[in-house]
Amino acid sequence: MVNETVHKVDVETTTRRSCGLRDVLGLTGTKFGCGLALCGACTVHVDGVSRRSCITPVGSVGNGAVTTIEAVSATPEGKALQQAWVDLY
Repeated sequence: MVNETVHKVDVETTTRRSCGLRDVLGLTGTKFGCGLALCGACTVHVDGVSRRSCITPVGSVGNGAVTTIEAVSATPEGKALQQAWVDLY
C-alpha cells in the first residue's frame, strides 16, 4: 500500500523502492539523491518509520504501508509543515 492506496506493480523484487515509486507509480516527490542513504532525498515512511528508499528493494516492504511526500498534506502536521516551507521561500 502506498499513500493509503493498494497498488499491484510488475517489477523485480530487487528494484529500488525509489525507482518503483517514481518510475512505476509516478510519485515524483521522492527524489533519488546520493544513492547511499546519506542525503535523505529519498526518504519515505514504511509503517510510520523513516526509510531511505534508494537502498531499499521493493520486495522488502512486504505488506507495509508506504507514505511518500505526496501524502504529507493529508495530516494537520503535514499541512503546517508545507505552509512553513511556502512561507519561508
